[in-house]
Amino acid sequence: MKVDFGSFGDRYEPSRMQGFLRDLQNAFTRVYDGGKLVIGGGFAIDKHFMFSATWDPGNVLSGAQTTTTVPATGVRLADAAPVMAGFNKDLQAMQLTAYVSADDVISVVLRNGTAGAIDLASGTLRVSAWRY
Repeated sequence: MKVDFGSFGDRYEPSRMQGFLRDLQNAFTRVYDGGKLVIGGGFAIDKHFMFSATWDPGNVLSGAQTTTTVPATGVRLADAAPVMAGFNKDLQAMQLTAYVSADDVISVVLRNGTAGAIDLASGTLRVSAWRY
């Protein structure tokens, strides 16, 4: 029996299992370091935050935008954390962006760059932030 370990490009036979385990340990050492996630040798990620809130953005006119805030306990402005936002409704080509606007607060902006007004129904807004 041989085991193909995908991107490592090696095939392992039972007689080479010790080498397989060594390579696997080295792979995990590159990804996980002392309680912090490290991807591809980049910066260690200290923490991932995830928050959600119910949001009804209402009728957004063409060229206009609407903003809301989401309580985000533990997120700090000084961290300059990258933030992502998602909404469980069809945005119909509108742009959704998010940023840390103050300690413990993430602001979410919905911009309508289309030719007409769009009225989205109430839905669930989810935001995610990383601390490095």
